[in-house]
Amino acid sequence: MKKLMALALCLAVALSMAVMPAAAQGTAYRTLYSGEFTSLNYLTTATTNEFAMAANVIDTLVEYDKYGQVQPSLAESWEYDEENLTYTFKLREDATWVRADGTEYAKVTANDFVTAAKYILDANNASSTANIFYSVIAGAEAYYLGTSTPEEGKEPYPVMDWDTVGVKALDDYTLQYTLVEPVPYFLSMVTYVCFMPVNADFLAEKGADFGVATSNENILYNGAYVLSTFEPQQKRVYTKNASNWDADNVLIETIEQTYNKEATTIAPELYKRGDIDQADIDSTIAAEWLADETTADLIHPLRQTGFYTYFYAFNFDPNFDAAYEPENWKLAVNNENFRLSIAAGLDRVKAMLITDPDNPEALIFNTVTPPEFVSIDGVDYTEMGALAEITAKGVDTFDEALALEYKAAAVSELTAAGATFPVKVLMCYNPSSTGWAEECVVVEQQLEALLGSDYIDVIVEAGPSSGFLKEIRRSGKYALLKCNWGPDYADPNTYTDPFYDGSYNWPELAQGYNDENGRSQYYNLVDAARAITNDLSARYEAFAEAEAFLINKAFLIPFGYGTGGYDASRLNPFESQFAPFGISRERYKGQSVMEKPMNTDEYFEAYDQWEEDRAALAGK
Repeated sequence: MKKLMALALCLAVALSMAVMPAAAQGTAYRTLYSGEFTSLNYLTTATTNEFAMAANVIDTLVEYDKYGQVQPSLAESWEYDEENLTYTFKLREDATWVRADGTEYAKVTANDFVTAAKYILDANNASSTANIFYSVIAGAEAYYLGTSTPEEGKEPYPVMDWDTVGVKALDDYTLQYTLVEPVPYFLSMVTYVCFMPVNADFLAEKGADFGVATSNENILYNGAYVLSTFEPQQKRVYTKNASNWDADNVLIETIEQTYNKEATTIAPELYKRGDIDQADIDSTIAAEWLADETTADLIHPLRQTGFYTYFYAFNFDPNFDAAYEPENWKLAVNNENFRLSIAAGLDRVKAMLITDPDNPEALIFNTVTPPEFVSIDGVDYTEMGALAEITAKGVDTFDEALALEYKAAAVSELTAAGATFPVKVLMCYNPSSTGWAEECVVVEQQLEALLGSDYIDVIVEAGPSSGFLKEIRRSGKYALLKCNWGPDYADPNTYTDPFYDGSYNWPELAQGYNDENGRSQYYNLVDAARAITNDLSARYEAFAEAEAFLINKAFLIPFGYGTGGYDASRLNPFESQFAPFGISRERYKGQSVMEKPMNTDEYFEAYDQWEEDRAALAGK
């Protein structure tokens, strides 16, 4: 009873501290957050939390409307020269850079895109998205390598002149990109952060302070909003940019975000009281609210607007504490039967119940690339080539008998290799993510009950709320971790990015899967797929073979969508920009705050209307 009273008291205090001043409906959108920015440098970051900021303060060459149609943005028009592999963009002349206080700094010109490209292609700036840029732009990779520091004992790459890179300002308002090969999805790429501009004078003025997350004055703004207030771990406020070329379509005047490390816990109550306009709600709260007529109309089904994929990843380069026996884990994770025993033994439906207790199967898929991302002649990519058999298995892939067969084989092989049992399996979660802790507990209990606690010891631990990616995933401080990835452009290649460059500590470090030259089989499969540029069907089938290799060898366990169930928000989900890639879905432009939340009936009416309108546009 004392613990319950203490918890209630803490919650009451937190609620009182987090209450915000009332705002007129339609002018402000108020939320809580618990994860702080680690950088404002949109040219180097690749984390959702940070490029969501960039999406609202930096405009791109093109953007997508609410139906997924490409629209002009900083570029008024563009053309593609197939023979010379060049995209030429004519920029609008009324776009401006402003400081955080809204004062004008300079015009946005083609040179700003060249400056950004030079910055990204300087290896010393450690841009996390440089590989996306140089994978498609002529001369860019050679230039990037020429700026890099060679590994010890190896010769440096030749230093290349900038003129060899296919990024040119033909005049102040004409920008040209030359591609390294035909890239049918290039236009979808330029909505991503690595194709955003930066002003050269401001970059020089700030030097090493550019984008440092200590002040909102360390970047310029040309988008729908400016980050007018930035007080780390206190609050941040986005204010409508009155100088934006399309300010008439920016309907929310301010976006007020207040920091609270208990945001996940207290937001539902604050939302119910009307003090904030959005809250993440778990399945338990959703069920309670739907059963109460006073709260049932406050939520509606969550719209799947993006194509983020979630999967459980095995770590082949463990850097966690000795207490979790990293060397023993290395022996286990490099055993294919061990990985397969966990893949077959994971009851994904049971784990997904945490996200959506009503219809968990609807959120599960068997591939890394989600269904309906791209297709050829009406055939979905996930049903092509080697992925067809994987998709055909259905979402209930849990197989108790098969898991135990793999376990028996793994025990024999690992015992001979000198491994000890139970194998400790460190599984971390971000405490600021709704339902993640509960899901980890379900996975722990379910796997240990099936495979035996004498075989594996799943250890569930909380990571930090802020900087989780850097501290846990990128540092390799896990054995098994639920990871996610969102597409950056409309091609299956985008789903190879986290696995090809070492982001997830594999597959290049896995033992037994390299060719005679020591190169990963997966890399070879991806290289072969990337080389096919004139036949989309053959290209997709080649990518399907590479993806199937990851799944069949259990380098990862596909899970599905990361969100489902219901949403608590005063935004209309059908007003937001729509695209299954890039940063469009993060933008507030075009949206307005409703006087009252949309309920379930209104949601389905709006969804049907959106589908009808979109079909009509496609038929024109």
